[in-house]
Amino acid sequence: MALLGVACKEPDPNLFETHVARIKDPSKRAPGFMGLERLTKTVVTSKAKDERLQEFADKVIPVFSEIWDEAIEQQENILALLLDAGRPEGAAIWSRALVLDGSADGRKRTALALDGIKKAKAKACAPAIVEQFEKVIANPKLDESTSEPGKLRILMAQTLGELRDPVAVPVLIKALAQTKDAQPVVVHRAAAEALGKIGDPAAVDALLTVTFRVPDAPVINNIAERVKVALAGVGPAAVPKVLQMLRGEHAEVQTLAAQNDVAQLQVQQTAVGILGAIGSPEVVDELVAFMPSADCSSGPTKRRRAPKRKAADDAEEPDADAVSLRAVTVHALGVIGDPKAAPAICRCLGVTRNPGDNFPMLEALGRMGGPEALSCLTETIRSGEYDSEIVEKGYEYEPRWEAARFAILAARPEDIGAVKSAMASNDDSTVKTELEKWQTGVGVLEECGADKDCYLKTLGRVDAFWFAREKAAFEVAHLAPGDLPAAEAIARAFKVRSADARVTMAWLPQRMLNGTPCPTCVQAYQEVLDAERMSMDPQYQASLLMVWYSTPKLEG
Repeated sequence: MALLGVACKEPDPNLFETHVARIKDPSKRAPGFMGLERLTKTVVTSKAKDERLQEFADKVIPVFSEIWDEAIEQQENILALLLDAGRPEGAAIWSRALVLDGSADGRKRTALALDGIKKAKAKACAPAIVEQFEKVIANPKLDESTSEPGKLRILMAQTLGELRDPVAVPVLIKALAQTKDAQPVVVHRAAAEALGKIGDPAAVDALLTVTFRVPDAPVINNIAERVKVALAGVGPAAVPKVLQMLRGEHAEVQTLAAQNDVAQLQVQQTAVGILGAIGSPEVVDELVAFMPSADCSSGPTKRRRAPKRKAADDAEEPDADAVSLRAVTVHALGVIGDPKAAPAICRCLGVTRNPGDNFPMLEALGRMGGPEALSCLTETIRSGEYDSEIVEKGYEYEPRWEAARFAILAARPEDIGAVKSAMASNDDSTVKTELEKWQTGVGVLEECGADKDCYLKTLGRVDAFWFAREKAAFEVAHLAPGDLPAAEAIARAFKVRSADARVTMAWLPQRMLNGTPCPTCVQAYQEVLDAERMSMDPQYQASLLMVWYSTPKLEG
């Protein structure tokens, strides 16, 4: 009887072999797949996940490959299981599944395969994706969907971007070259993003021109922003072409801009914004020379104040284009953060008394720091003033408290006395009230001095006032250049509930690491963005853009 019991024992459902044996038999294939699905879902959440998934790759995937052609009704099940497992050994099956024949089933299988390839980063599939992408560009009807136009092309571009294989560059460039009528704009965006992830300089011209070839909506993730992020991914190799565009020497950009009635000012501002996103110090001299400064002081640091208007009819209105271009240029210089731009900015600060270009100057000086920037900021704390005909009543002295914020951020322990003296020189009650907000930043600098661990403690305190944490982040970056754990701590502080401080937390890590990858920094940003995806306040958009520009540098 004992022997009979052993003989009748059921196969172990926790063994892959049990289900593989059934899958090989067409008459038992359906229950075999049901059992395998249950086991796989258990495996991917188990403590022994890596070991068991290697077993899946060794024992299950070869069987899937063996039965693929005959098990047509189970192909979607196979692709779903491969997606759950996320193993690159599925590459051969995924490549076979990538067949766009115009049918709904073909599109579904292709989408499942692309999801699996992307998850597993199965680089071996890149040529097969390129082949299908070429087919759908030639015949867009293969990617028809009433609910999600261009879905497969978007997935193809995203997957090729994740694979980062240069073999994909030509087809992605071809996708960028399509007209808006032939291809949804969201596909252009996805192709631009993928080219940025691959980072091949061969794509620079295509990226620069698509902005002017394909009109897009004024949304935060439009083609212009995707291109900026992509070129940040290409890095310094993109700079020569962007400088051509800035100088009006990029022939194709000039032609497209003329054809589409795009003003030269917009072309220039676009080029400046790209250079800022790339963040290469080599362009600082060119940007300083390009910045409109005809109305600025000729002295090395002396700033000339624009006279107050006597009457509306007699007032000399500042050149709106110059103000706009100066603001964009100064912002780019601030993102680059090289102190050698400070003297030129100081010569122009206050010349228009217009917050449109004055505030970006204060912000840029705070980011780049150094003696000249700090001197300029402390002078503004004492005497800064906006034009009363431009700003609302009560905000004429706003540059004084804004300059104080950036002066404190730029100050080192030995500098804080001069900043405090400038702050104390103000008698206006509104200014004094506003300046009081920055005392937490002064306090943390005086308390911690040159103690990095002291700043890290403040940085990590979620109950600390946001400005104290922002100042702590600046000091950590000063004291620990190249320090990966310190950069990670700043990135984790991106959760801070201040739009201004978030920009800082997104900017500093890539700057202090100077090319050293920090995947955990990117992960910290993404966790916050994912959590707030459906509820992010518009005030946080500047920090979102800074994350986008910083990510290529941190991904390596």
